[in-house]
Formats: sequence, C-alpha cells, structure tokens
Amino acid sequence: VQRFKPDIIMVSAGYDAHWRDKLAGLQFQTSTYHALGGRLKELADELCGGRLVFFLEGGYDLEALGASVADTWRGVLGLESEDRFAASQELYLYDEPIERCQEAITKAVAIHSL
Repeated sequence: VQRFKPDIIMVSAGYDAHWRDKLAGLQFQTSTYHALGGRLKELADELCGGRLVFFLEGGYDLEALGASVADTWRGVLGLESEDRFAASQELYLYDEPIERCQEAITKAVAIHSL
C-alpha cells in the first residue's frame, strides 16, 4: 500500500470469512475484522489524509455479519473489540493450514516483486 500511495482507500468489505459463516469455510474471528479496521485506518491516516471508504459485500451468518461490521468500526474508531463469540469459537475452530498460507504468501510476493 505504501508503494502504491493511494489518494483514497476503498475496501470491498466481505464478511463471509467469519468462522460462523459456513459458505466460505474460513476462520476469521470478529476480532480479526476489528484488527483489520484499525490497520486500515492507520494506513488511510498515513497515506491519504484519512480517506477510507467501506462497501459492504458478503456475509451470510447474520449474527456474525452484524457483530463483525460493528467490530470493524470499533477498530476504525480506536475502540475496544467486543467479540461476543470468543467464548464459543474454540468449539468450532480448527488448526489453520499455516504451511499452505505461507506458500501462498511467498508466491504472491514473488509474482508482485515485493
């Protein structure tokens, strides 16, 4: 992002990566969206005068969608996360495929000369 030097950051905010959303089968936690919102705000402040726009895309578990959108904005506003699913997520989360993730990141870095 720093290399691109955007005038504005526009986020296609999909929430179907939440662990409760069975469509995508990913494992984002509500607090993951909080962290992403906070980091995007930092980048917007640093690079483009705070200009940051979100467009709501997907998310099919309505409880997780509402909680994740709210937590994204808590992150943007610098407020604490309120991940209300944190207590139950241990029952459903499985080990992340760290090696596959690292391979994908390494390929992306090579492709984009980063």
